[in-house]
Amino acid sequence: MFDQNIGTTTAFVVLASNEPNEVGEVDYENSFLYSLSSGNPNNSITIPTRENDERLFKTGRAIVDSLGNVLGVVISVQTLSVADMAIDSDIDNSRILLFSVIILILVLFLRHSRIIDYVDLYKKLKEVDQLKDDFVSMASHELRTPLSIIKGYAEFINSAPELLPETKDYVSKITISTNDLDSLVSDILDVSRIEQGRMSYQMEKVNPKEIIENVVASLTIPAGEKGLKISFDKSKVGDNQLVSIDKNRFKQNLINIVGNSVKCTKAGQIIVSQYDEKDRLYVVVSDTGIGMTEEERAGLFGKFYRIRNEETKEIRGTGLGLWITAKMINDMNGKISVESIKGVGSHFIISFPLAK
Repeated sequence: MFDQNIGTTTAFVVLASNEPNEVGEVDYENSFLYSLSSGNPNNSITIPTRENDERLFKTGRAIVDSLGNVLGVVISVQTLSVADMAIDSDIDNSRILLFSVIILILVLFLRHSRIIDYVDLYKKLKEVDQLKDDFVSMASHELRTPLSIIKGYAEFINSAPELLPETKDYVSKITISTNDLDSLVSDILDVSRIEQGRMSYQMEKVNPKEIIENVVASLTIPAGEKGLKISFDKSKVGDNQLVSIDKNRFKQNLINIVGNSVKCTKAGQIIVSQYDEKDRLYVVVSDTGIGMTEEERAGLFGKFYRIRNEETKEIRGTGLGLWITAKMINDMNGKISVESIKGVGSHFIISFPLAK
């Protein structure tokens, strides 16, 4: 674009354009911008305008020679339609993002409310569980007194010389049932103590051989009544086989394990052995009982777990004894496991680190 005098007016003729039909024509429409640009050759001049309801920016820049004389003006047009579309798109995206954030906040708020409800529910369940434990503990303690009285009277009656054999049999059954109930009460109390973390242990260094001898001796009569032989294999017992255990708890556990072997063995024998190996003391209870399958053995130390089949339906028990035993042995830093073959027998293996 360059200027050309036409009469008394300076007109600007188009030298180059994107529109070929404009070349050589006088551009009256943009004369104002040409004038501003040529009057201020050191700066670009931009003015907003509208064409066909579309917003535009027109920018003019003077072309000067080395002496600063204006030779022409370059005009460029920038449409804002693309920018408007981008802005509209950004606005739409912002609205979608804002809506998504609001939804997320609502979801988090609802989830937080549910978490609060869960916390309240958990607290209530803890309170109910504590009430249950307190009730079980109280009821178990209260049962102890009448059980002791019944057991005492049964023993007194059974010692009477004038008692008929039939009556003595009735009294013996009372005594057996009383002992079973007393054992159940003891198990329930132990479960309550273990679950509440109130089980106490008096740990001391001992050689368990005397405890094993006493347990085997105490179960000799029940085993003999079934025609079973029970013995303590002392061939590998040493004087230095000391372990840190609670003697009373260990005796309780051993009575439970050996007693189960007596219950589950129809013929043969039960052998308890003690030996040390690789800084551990092992106590093994072996029997020739009914044995277990792999599936039955897998859940043996579970709470309330009982093997139910034709061979065990006459054997009484709650399924708590071995669970309590496993918990106590673990609490005393010991381990318990079992190896068994169905129809052949079982080996219960207890081990403790040797005391140094």
